[in-house]
Amino acid sequence: MKIPLTLNGEKMLLDAEPAESLLSILRKRELYSVKCGCQKGHCGNCMVLLDEEPVPSCIIPIGTIREKSIVTLEYFKKNYPEYKDISDGFSQAGIHLCGYCNAGKILTAYNILRKYHRPEKAQIISAVKSLDFCCTDRDSLVNGIGYSVAARHIRLGSGTNAKK
Repeated sequence: MKIPLTLNGEKMLLDAEPAESLLSILRKRELYSVKCGCQKGHCGNCMVLLDEEPVPSCIIPIGTIREKSIVTLEYFKKNYPEYKDISDGFSQAGIHLCGYCNAGKILTAYNILRKYHRPEKAQIISAVKSLDFCCTDRDSLVNGIGYSVAARHIRLGSGTNAKK
């Protein structure tokens, strides 16, 4: 089946079986930031942005994403200014990601930055609760996201009109 979509900024017509997982397709395309974790959509290791929303690629059948936009961590790191905010915030919190769980943590942080001007700690905790914590603990990640918010405010200036 031919499936039109945009992958990392490139419009394409993907030839795939409709039931095949997005994770499988991305790995075949050598996009290795998506890792095979729980295979149930909980751990975040296979996370991508689907129309700017973080989703677990392991439970998304490729046939359901016609005309959608997919962004992997490889593309996000090079093309989104928020990546530097997140990287700086994580560094300030002493977080050193292992490489296996990066997509879930970074793209969840991005989603928080995108949705909230000043997120409450409870909102951050709720957003990260199901992520795999193989290389850091929950409190450090929550703090790192808080520092990322501060870094974004510095980059944009305090008068930003981000959503609250």
